[in-house]
Amino acid sequence: MIIEVKQTKSAGSNNFDVISDGSVIYRGSASWFPIGADKTNKVVLTDPDGDILYQTKYSLIDNLAESSVPFKYLFKGEQRFGQYQVLDQSGNEIGAFYDLRMSVLDSRLCLTFGNKIIYGYKREMGYREVVSFYDNDVQIGQLTRTNKVMDNLDWYFAHFLPAYDALLPLIAMYVVFYDFCHHNNSGQYFKGVSVNISYTYDIHQKKYNKDFISKNFGEQENQRLDDFVNRKGDYYVKAPGMKKTWLLFAAAWLIPLLWIGIIFLILWLNGYL
Repeated sequence: MIIEVKQTKSAGSNNFDVISDGSVIYRGSASWFPIGADKTNKVVLTDPDGDILYQTKYSLIDNLAESSVPFKYLFKGEQRFGQYQVLDQSGNEIGAFYDLRMSVLDSRLCLTFGNKIIYGYKREMGYREVVSFYDNDVQIGQLTRTNKVMDNLDWYFAHFLPAYDALLPLIAMYVVFYDFCHHNNSGQYFKGVSVNISYTYDIHQKKYNKDFISKNFGEQENQRLDDFVNRKGDYYVKAPGMKKTWLLFAAAWLIPLLWIGIIFLILWLNGYL
């Protein structure tokens, strides 16, 4: 299973196309309001014609009960945060999305479908953001995001083993949910390119397998993913805002260093150093 999830609108609403083999197979949407201000926000997955397939539900009481005890995971072994139930067309609960903390250093993303639970482990690697998905101790999928973003429109690729094709719509919905929780630009209007270079290190570093894509989907697919992350070739976007973005990024570092240099110079000239 290979799907592409492209955000098509980020101002006023968050809309997404889920693409497989060049065709839109689902559409997703998420609230544009700040998450903390409206816990009734929903993530919705529809067919291409707009008919609802799945949607999330947030239970305020359940979430308050779970998070009301600070550091509950220290003596209970786990604690859930941001629990959203997944409902089908008839309103039946068929799964849930939430964050799970097992210890101070052990944090995971969780997807449940029926009796199955899938753990996700997030890692930032420069321009590349990855979530590695595991069923028990076996890696079954990978979500990849490029941190070079045009007009606040996020872009993902999800690769899952063929044995999980039946979960395609729910995985597609989770990608929209993930963006809603981690990259929701609530209340923002932005034009141009934003570049985020970030690295994370935790006890789950080894959960990321750099060979997962090439081993299961081929070296050509691995190269395509590299081009996507770095916005090369077919994924290149000519953006006049790129130079401005890099200048702002450089200024954010150089201006404080300049002030520190001036202070040291003044102290040196006055004999304090």
